[in-house]
Amino acid sequence: MELFDIEYSLDQVASAGHTLNIHEITGLRSGLTKLKCDEKFTSIYFWGKVFGKEGDYYVAYGLRATEFEFPQKKFYFAGDTFVFAELPLITEAEASEIIGLCMERQFEGKPDAPLKPATEAGEGATEGADENAKVLTEQDHLAQIVQEIDFDTAVVPKGAYSISEEHQVVSSIDFKGLSNMEAASLSSYLHFRPAISIAKLRALARDDVQFYSNFLDPLEEDLPIGCWAIRNEPSTTLVSVRSLNWPGYVAFHVPGTPKFGSCYFGYAQKNRDLPFLL
Repeated sequence: MELFDIEYSLDQVASAGHTLNIHEITGLRSGLTKLKCDEKFTSIYFWGKVFGKEGDYYVAYGLRATEFEFPQKKFYFAGDTFVFAELPLITEAEASEIIGLCMERQFEGKPDAPLKPATEAGEGATEGADENAKVLTEQDHLAQIVQEIDFDTAVVPKGAYSISEEHQVVSSIDFKGLSNMEAASLSSYLHFRPAISIAKLRALARDDVQFYSNFLDPLEEDLPIGCWAIRNEPSTTLVSVRSLNWPGYVAFHVPGTPKFGSCYFGYAQKNRDLPFLL
C-alpha cells in the first residue's frame, strides 16, 4: 500500500484482524517520507509488520527501474523509532542456512542478534572455519523471510499493470477496476513479480500486444490447491484475498475502481501443515 493512501488501505484490510494505531501511522508517515526523499523514490510502499517477542519490525519497499521489464524492489525495515534502514541482500547459500536455523524461530525484535549461539560460533572457529565469514543476524533472517513471503504473495488484480513498448512494467492507465463478478474469482488475481511459469516466460519473447497486459503468474496455479481464500465483504464494495500459506497476508480490491493494495501482519511463520489440512 502506498504511503499517501495508507490510512484508507489499512481500513480495507482491518477485517483480517490487524491495523495500526495513530502513533504508528504518524511514525510511518514521518519515517517513510524521509526515506522517500533520501533514496529519491517516486513512490514508497508500506509492506507490513512482523511481530517479535520484544519489538516489532515495520517493513517498506521502493521500486527502482531496471533496464528491462520488472522494477527492482528494495526493502527497508524499522523498529519503534521509525528510522528505516535497508535490508541486506541475501545469497542463496545464506538463505539456505537461515532456513535451516530459523524454521521455528520467532523474531526477538533485535536486528543485531546472532542466529547462532556464541558457543556454536566459537566451536566453528576452532574447527578452522573462515574467520571472515559473515555472522548471520536477525536482520538477515528478516530479509530472507520478507523476500520469501513477498515472492509467494504480492497480489494485484489482473490488468493493473502492463508492459510498455520499452518493455518496462508500468501501471496500466486503462485499468478501471474489475467487475463484481471478476473480483470474486481467483483467476482475476496475479503475482506482482517476475514470472516463473513456462507459459509466461515463453510469451515474454513474443511481440503480442495482448500479452502486454497478461504477463504475470496467476494465483490459481499456486500450490497447494486451495491456498487462497477470497471473501466478499458484507458491504459488497470490497473483495479481500487472503493467503492460507502465510496467515496474516491480505490483499484487497474495490470492484469498479482502480483501488487495490495488500499488507502483511504476522509472526512470519508459514503454515507448512496446509497441504494436510485442505
